[in-house]
Amino acid sequence: MTMFTYIILFILAGTSSYRYLPETGRIPYSYSTSERDLLANITEIPHHVLIVYSTWYCSGCLTGSRIVITAASCFAKHKGEPITVKVGAESITANGQVITVIELKKHEYFRHLNKLDNDIALLVLQEHVDFEDGGGVEKAVLLEANVAFHVNTPLNVYGWGGPEKVVKYQNMPLCSIMAVVEKLECQEQYGHLITPSNFCVRYNPQRRLSDNGGGAIYNKTLVGILSAGGTSSQVPHFAVLTNISYFNKWIKLNTKNFLSKYCSMHNSDDYYHIDSVEFPEA
Repeated sequence: MTMFTYIILFILAGTSSYRYLPETGRIPYSYSTSERDLLANITEIPHHVLIVYSTWYCSGCLTGSRIVITAASCFAKHKGEPITVKVGAESITANGQVITVIELKKHEYFRHLNKLDNDIALLVLQEHVDFEDGGGVEKAVLLEANVAFHVNTPLNVYGWGGPEKVVKYQNMPLCSIMAVVEKLECQEQYGHLITPSNFCVRYNPQRRLSDNGGGAIYNKTLVGILSAGGTSSQVPHFAVLTNISYFNKWIKLNTKNFLSKYCSMHNSDDYYHIDSVEFPEA
């Protein structure tokens, strides 16, 4: 066996293959206007949080007692103002644990290839969330690395209801069921806005959301973050999700670094949501 053959075998042995979900295989797409109500109960998303700075807000997911994951694009309007997070609240205006953010970390290569590339950020909370306060708060489980989804797999995507919604949905947690879209189909619409760091989903325009940064959940596991879209009534009704599996190691590494750094150390009435009605130019 030649040295060249040994090199090829070594490369192949080190190549990781994706595991696809659901394991039952591909599923047909079904469009329905009679799916679940848009209104979500906070008990089904005990990790969903409200992120506020100045008069802006967006959604996020609690993944540790002091760590929140959201979209870096949530901070498009941020100019250094204090950031706070509210967890365990049944609505934007309801009581919950309000905790100051002491560090915001956007991905080092956010917007490297385009305005949606590497759209992920971590927030470090000043103090630990109290999981025993009776609010039912829980941490989200992260999707493993090297996992992908079959086309048409349904995901529950969450956010907070904005002022454009009917009164029933304003300030409330919302859920929209979105189906995974073939990457090539999405690239036909949005070109190189679609990279390995994200993927597309199709949504029912009658179940569109108001803000971004919220989690996409599959089988009680955090698999994506709403990066762009999902809020418009205009065709093609595609949204872009940041790929949690792609960032699994980045999330774990930075969480470990933050805990090592900090754990060794001893309200306005009007808010505006950060939305993504318009896709940014590449």
